[in-house]
Amino acid sequence: MKKVYPAKQFARVTLVIMMMIFSLSGLQAQTNRVDETRKVTLNMQKVSVREILDEIQKQTGVTFSYESSLLSGLQKTTFRADDEALADCLTRLFANLPVVYKMTGNVVVLKRKPKQVTVSGFVRDKRSAESLIGASVYDVNSRLGAASNNFGFFSLTLPAGKVKIQASYIGYGSQLYDLAELNKDTILTIDLTATASLQEVVVTGTTNNKASVLSTQMGALEINQKTINATPVMFGEADIIKTLQLTPGVSAGTEGTAGMYVRGGNVDENLFLIDGNPVYQINHIGGLFSAFNAEAISGMDFFKAGFPARYGGRLSSVVDVHTKEGNMREYHGSATIGLISGNLNFEGPIIKDRTSFQIALRRTWLDVLTAPAIGIANSIIKKDGSKVRGRYAFHDLNLKINHRFSDRSRMYLSVYNGNDVLKGGGTEFSTGDEDKHYKDDNDISLRWGNLMATAGWTYVFNNQLFGKISGVFTRYHSKLKNTEKKVSGYEGEDDYYNTFNETSTQTGIMDVGIRSSFDYLPVAAHHIRFGGDYLLHRFRPEYNKAVSSETSLSDTTNIGKVFANDLLWAHEAGVFVEDDWTLSPTIKLNAGIRFSLFNVQNKTYTGWEPRASLRWLMKDNLSFKASYAWMNQYVHLISNSFISLPTDAWMPVTSKLKPLESDQVSAGFYYTLNKEYSFSLEGYYKRMNNLLEYRDGHSFTPSYLNWEEKMTSGKGRSYGTEFMVRKETGRLTGWIGYTLSWSDRKFPELNKGERYPARYDNRHKLNIVGMYKLSPKVELSAAWTYASGNHTTLSLENYEQSAPPKLDLPTNEGYYGGGYNDNIGTGDNIDYYDGRNNYQLPSYHRLDLAIKIYRPKKSGRLGIWTVSIYNVYSRMNPFMIYKSERKVPDPNSSWGRYVPAYKQIGIMPIIPSVSYTYKF
Repeated sequence: MKKVYPAKQFARVTLVIMMMIFSLSGLQAQTNRVDETRKVTLNMQKVSVREILDEIQKQTGVTFSYESSLLSGLQKTTFRADDEALADCLTRLFANLPVVYKMTGNVVVLKRKPKQVTVSGFVRDKRSAESLIGASVYDVNSRLGAASNNFGFFSLTLPAGKVKIQASYIGYGSQLYDLAELNKDTILTIDLTATASLQEVVVTGTTNNKASVLSTQMGALEINQKTINATPVMFGEADIIKTLQLTPGVSAGTEGTAGMYVRGGNVDENLFLIDGNPVYQINHIGGLFSAFNAEAISGMDFFKAGFPARYGGRLSSVVDVHTKEGNMREYHGSATIGLISGNLNFEGPIIKDRTSFQIALRRTWLDVLTAPAIGIANSIIKKDGSKVRGRYAFHDLNLKINHRFSDRSRMYLSVYNGNDVLKGGGTEFSTGDEDKHYKDDNDISLRWGNLMATAGWTYVFNNQLFGKISGVFTRYHSKLKNTEKKVSGYEGEDDYYNTFNETSTQTGIMDVGIRSSFDYLPVAAHHIRFGGDYLLHRFRPEYNKAVSSETSLSDTTNIGKVFANDLLWAHEAGVFVEDDWTLSPTIKLNAGIRFSLFNVQNKTYTGWEPRASLRWLMKDNLSFKASYAWMNQYVHLISNSFISLPTDAWMPVTSKLKPLESDQVSAGFYYTLNKEYSFSLEGYYKRMNNLLEYRDGHSFTPSYLNWEEKMTSGKGRSYGTEFMVRKETGRLTGWIGYTLSWSDRKFPELNKGERYPARYDNRHKLNIVGMYKLSPKVELSAAWTYASGNHTTLSLENYEQSAPPKLDLPTNEGYYGGGYNDNIGTGDNIDYYDGRNNYQLPSYHRLDLAIKIYRPKKSGRLGIWTVSIYNVYSRMNPFMIYKSERKVPDPNSSWGRYVPAYKQIGIMPIIPSVSYTYKF
């Protein structure tokens, strides 16, 4: 009997379902077009439309019904058809005429084409004049609608006549505009007012409780600032990445970090954008915090399947972050004091109703908190002159300036800067008869950070066309510097000796480019997006410098060495087009394609990336969706650790290393219940090609090998099912998400060419998140998460022998520096590894709680106390496992004996925190 693998079985089931859907829709179309398939052949020159209809009537037997005045006044025309279907023939004939037709049996009814008018404009917050993204704009009479884009722009083409426009947005009161007998294009500025009662409701997911059912998009989620702030996380620091970790399909990686492993992908396969500009390093303190300051964010779009064609460059997900524009009418701000950091936010008009600014600054004060402890330690050891030094600090700065030239034209400048500084070291000093004089001074300095700037211009060309063009700059850099000075004896004496050693390592990436995108809405059934982008990359793969000097009484020697790879320059470009097309009231299709190009080392890679998402509306509150997406990735992160470190380096594909590729098919059902609950069930299968790993025995450390020689390529796959239920209104809101998934890798040069599980192949993942409005002034929140354990490589057997042989063993992936033989015993024994990621850590689970207490002040000001507890029941979840030994009884010895053993380390116990926010 032939074995059927789960992945193939899943793919077959998905294919069968999709074929059934297409067959049903095709059958429906065929039923409606029985008479339309009759063929027409004619060639008529400069005749009236009436004569053309008479000839068609003779050939097909259909009857045309219309008012006599309908065809009067129409110019004579030339028309030709060669064995053409009746429906296609009529569609072509009336395409440029003010006539529409409808076929019922053998009767074709002709009517005057209703005049079309376009209502366009912007949806804004009435108090601040900020754009509202994803607001719903709906015509009550025609039941046609649209959503505002990332700049608040909307366009809606409707039949002329009575028009009633209703605009709504979560957290705001709806507005109804009665435009009476509308007979020309109209520009409408919609100002919505925030509703206090709605502001108290925490909303997750999309801005409309039926949007998940009606849209074509799969694997997507919109999250607003209030949801981010309400989710309980470590140290009480609101964090969009930690919030996303609580959703299906997203693995957190290592506890406490801001890592994201989406549907079996690696951490570098996620595209992070701030106002459309890529950010390469998103972590502080090894991932304990992300670089996204929640106070500067207005909202976020997250995609993990069915990617729109306007996004490219990564395999697994897109996180598109939108920052606040700034209040154009009033000055407002906030200040937050937390356990280890503080936050300042200020916004207001520079020119009222014309120019605004928004600035947010976050800084940790760990360096201030640790200074007393270091001072106490130095006071204890000061008797011999020794001392220790240490300092860590990070900051995030977000700045945005908006200027409106007119209702059609505006410019903006968005700047982000985030930097980390870690310093350590000490001085050992001693004097005496024996040593005379000795001083050993060493310093370690590590700096890393991002600098990003975007300058953009948006323009409404007409009621149906909106455009944006922007110039972008991004730079990420890190530098590790180690300095050591040793002095022995006194200068001028025979035993005087002075040495100086300094080593430094640098890595980084810089981008300069231009981006453009356009929204074109010719009719209500089509929303066409198109555009392109170009980036010039500069990579610094490895730069290692060593300087040394030795000085004695008689001689001084200076040594300087530099081990560096040349800078790599690369060009990346892409163009795209996509159409959100309503084929019928039940069938909607988003189809697009992206063409990408990458040039490096005189090698040019190109790729076509088709995307498609189909929605079939089975009922008003139930839909089936299917999607397909092909993605190419031309840059990747080289890391030898299981946590995010600043020494990780971004590298391009080269003439030797091909672009990363993935294709993903997804299918699922979406359902809403009582306008309060929304359900989703998605299945997916994803293949990945040209993934990169270190060869056995090579890690990202300086060596005589070029970094390309250290890498090997292979394949990966992931598949699974995700379930999510959300409650989006009422005093109790939140979601429950469950993931059942598989993820593995296959590299010809690793693990004997056999498949092995990915490090974060977490079979089961369950998240329960809830927010409860106890009263207008008290809000409770809780989050419980469970996940199957991560995988790691352990030597489960140990052999004795006289000398360790040279074995080609699997790497120990992270826990021992990314190389193999790291924990091999010397002398009489050697560790044996039977495969990569051969051991699964214990399961992970924890509970987080938080309470927010609102204290209203005078003049609309507000104080907010936030108390949170991370890991309430203090489960010491596994952070890593290391090889050690344990004592066991021995009948031959009263002392017992020691045997090899593995020990688990957990670093995150219960962590309470408190913060206070003052809004003004």
